Amino acid sequence: MHSRFGWGLSVSQWFIFLMANALALPIILGQAFGLDSGEIAGLMQRTLMLVGLSSLLQSALGHRYTIADGPAGSWAIVFVVMAYIGKEQGHDSAETLQLLAGGVLVAGAIMLVLGLARQVHRLLFLFTPLVTGCFMLLLVIQLAGVFVRGMVTDPRSGVISLPVALVGLLVFLGVLLCSFSRHSLLRTYAVMVGIVAGWIAFALFDLANTTLPEAASGLQWPALFAFGPPRLDSGMLIVAVLFSLLLFSNQVAAVSAISAVVSEKQPDLDRVINRSSSASGLSHFMAGSLSTIAVVPLPVTAGFVQLTGDSRRGPFMLACVLLALVALFPQAVGFLSLLPAPVANAALLATFIKLVALAFQMLTKQPLDNRASTIIGVSLLLGVGCMFLPPELYRHLPGLAQYLLGNGLLTGTLLALSMEKLWPTQR
Repeated sequence: MHSRFGWGLSVSQWFIFLMANALALPIILGQAFGLDSGEIAGLMQRTLMLVGLSSLLQSALGHRYTIADGPAGSWAIVFVVMAYIGKEQGHDSAETLQLLAGGVLVAGAIMLVLGLARQVHRLLFLFTPLVTGCFMLLLVIQLAGVFVRGMVTDPRSGVISLPVALVGLLVFLGVLLCSFSRHSLLRTYAVMVGIVAGWIAFALFDLANTTLPEAASGLQWPALFAFGPPRLDSGMLIVAVLFSLLLFSNQVAAVSAISAVVSEKQPDLDRVINRSSSASGLSHFMAGSLSTIAVVPLPVTAGFVQLTGDSRRGPFMLACVLLALVALFPQAVGFLSLLPAPVANAALLATFIKLVALAFQMLTKQPLDNRASTIIGVSLLLGVGCMFLPPELYRHLPGLAQYLLGNGLLTGTLLALSMEKLWPTQR
């Protein structure tokens, strides 16, 4: 039965995984920038198309692994911070989004040029297992808060609801239990089973929104430069350069994580990272042109692959093509947006457990002596601490300081990277 239905179920599960990672952030960013429902729908359409095309590009020509691309959480924080900064400086949403598009394009140019010149591997000495492990652990901590909040929050009222929280918790536990099942079919498609069962439970208990949003019928191509031509200033230029380093660490983390869980490993890591950087550069160009948030290879995909045991490229690439095609039909996008956010968040949160284990494997590749434990402690304490700083505390500071204090992942990773290189190891 597995061989007969394997491809269809695998494509469906990858499709749901790609979509679930892409749906939430367009809504969050649309609300932060005060976009109307039509603009949010357009942003969601362009984001889904970008996720499908970028994931396909990476799997075919980039790193060539089954790693889903998704909206970058680190970029999302910059977008939200810029939304507040823009309002305080009297800029409208379109002007701020033009500036962000410029920053995304600059970061894309840096990654593309270094990738094509085959120079990215020369930066790999910066991303030791200690730095990569700190990045992965900070990423889990940062995203865990977002996913837990989404798992227990009623999307209709915006507050915690006991029935919603209960269904979300049951989906989370159900995915975990399915992943330990003796039946390979149930174990392989645990995430899809959890999402489908949760969606049905939401419908049965009348917890889900069943009203389709208004959308144009037929096929509709996504708009290019929907908010106007990109702009750039000195502050955004510095942020784009800094973020290129963070995006390189993200690629190393994603490739390292997936390499640890798949049987077919690529022998030349340098070539893999250079190809991945070139593909990410092209992906960022697409993001800037489509006026949406940039996407990156998601390290959490390794947890998904380890949970399901499905690392075949064929079903993954077909799911990417399907997502990009579906994004051309606004009515289909509207239907997909009805997927209850708590269900998607709960199912994806279950995959984070494997990512936590992979982060600790990275951190323990070398002995945890005084130097290593201090670097981990300082990076985690200050990085996580920045995640909990209220924006009101640093809104009066220059833009670059706001980006750093508002992004614990960037701050903690830069601290780990700096301390790893400036603190010499004892011979």
